[in-house]
Amino acid sequence: MPPATRPLIRHAAVWLALLALMFPWAGTVSAYRLDGGNTRLSFVVDRFGLRWMSAQFRELTGEFALDPGGQGGHLDVAVKTASVDCADAYWSERLRSPEWLDTARFPEMLYRSTRIDFQGETRAKVYGDLTLHGVTHPVTLTVTDIHCEQSPDGAGQCSFAARAQLRRSDFRLPHGFWQGGDTVEIFVRGS
Repeated sequence: MPPATRPLIRHAAVWLALLALMFPWAGTVSAYRLDGGNTRLSFVVDRFGLRWMSAQFRELTGEFALDPGGQGGHLDVAVKTASVDCADAYWSERLRSPEWLDTARFPEMLYRSTRIDFQGETRAKVYGDLTLHGVTHPVTLTVTDIHCEQSPDGAGQCSFAARAQLRRSDFRLPHGFWQGGDTVEIFVRGS
């Protein structure tokens, strides 16, 4: 190695060491806890192009693991189906019944990502599989407004907005003239 390049290599090594000390998380994946207290999962069912019913699930747990470089990670969420609430006792019970979600037979809904494609620092497409009503089917989430922070104690917090669309027929759920349309809009808000 020519003597003139040795100081350059030494300076580069010093800068890399300083960067590693300043950003100890570089190259690692940061995980953020999701639960009913910091994440809202809601849905809307249309009928004849108009909002027919909306509801949310109050109990969920999960993890959003994010590569700080925005190159990947995973999203896993488990939702208690009996926690569905549409602010109307009659409809909430009807949604839990065997006629709809059948929460006694299918107490949990699961979403597991298979791939996350980031589109800049604040947007991503999350590809994954949703298991609902005993059926697993692919569902893609469009995620926007991603902002994640790590606190000094190692805990983290993420805020984001996500939406997806699914068809009830894909999960053998009732739909039709009296039960509302087949298309369901899903909305997720993390804070």
